[in-house]
Amino acid sequence: MSTSLAGLEYTATSLSSSLPALADKTLTDQVFNLPSGRTLGYATYGSPTGPALFYFHGLPGSRIEGVELHPAAVNLGIRVIAVDRPGLGLSSYVPNRLVADWAADVDQLARHLDLKTYRVIGRSGRGAYALACANALPRERLLGVGVVCGMGPWSLGTPGMLWYGRVLWNISAWMPSLMGRLIGLMVADAAQDLDPTKLMKRLVQNSGGYTGQDKAFIVRESWRQGNDGPAEEIQLVTAPWGFELRDVGYKGVRFWYGGEDSTTPAERGWRMSERLREAVMEVWEGDSHVTVLANRME
Repeated sequence: MSTSLAGLEYTATSLSSSLPALADKTLTDQVFNLPSGRTLGYATYGSPTGPALFYFHGLPGSRIEGVELHPAAVNLGIRVIAVDRPGLGLSSYVPNRLVADWAADVDQLARHLDLKTYRVIGRSGRGAYALACANALPRERLLGVGVVCGMGPWSLGTPGMLWYGRVLWNISAWMPSLMGRLIGLMVADAAQDLDPTKLMKRLVQNSGGYTGQDKAFIVRESWRQGNDGPAEEIQLVTAPWGFELRDVGYKGVRFWYGGEDSTTPAERGWRMSERLREAVMEVWEGDSHVTVLANRME
């Protein structure tokens, strides 16, 4: 049994327990038309009637990444809504946007889905989007905010990162257009090539239990529209968010990090949690950047 996305086959030998969630295009390829005329692409996993959890995928990534949460979401009775950010997957590209702008899109989608209450979780460099929701959305509707291995604001520095991570993010901070071009050279051509094996060869073969094929299936969707969206996503990691952590009034944001994570070290989580009200920080020793969700899903 297999399904396909943008020319890449995804077979029953990879994440077989989650395959049914990917095979149903009415769930994975949903589109909401915002009042502005833009589109938001999203996918739903887990229980269709359970409490709602918005999942903000990592980078590179897409709504398809939410399939990682599907088995646990089914077991826990949670409805996971994974959303493509602007310029990725099925969501319209928006030039010159801020991280802070994301909260309004989530609010509109939640209203479209008739959600009275919901929670949000952001992964890796996109934990910022979960914090944007904490900053702007009403507490009576937003019941929980989580950040998994979040990057945090650029102003927090790069303590604990490997040298090449520091180099790349400094390029992004000081020469963002160059960073966009580098990402294009590193991934874009392979992601859009008709031969999907070219992308598989460029990706890490072990990403939290995923094979190269699994990861390629997810990443390929990021470049569906070209390189502009992914390039801007990279640049936003080190750009001002449009709000300051100290101004976030939401209490009880939760942070989860792997003790062996050198991509987004736990020190970044500690620094963010210290700037928020009653934040909770948890470090899982032995886990890395790619194993936290795989090993601690529930």
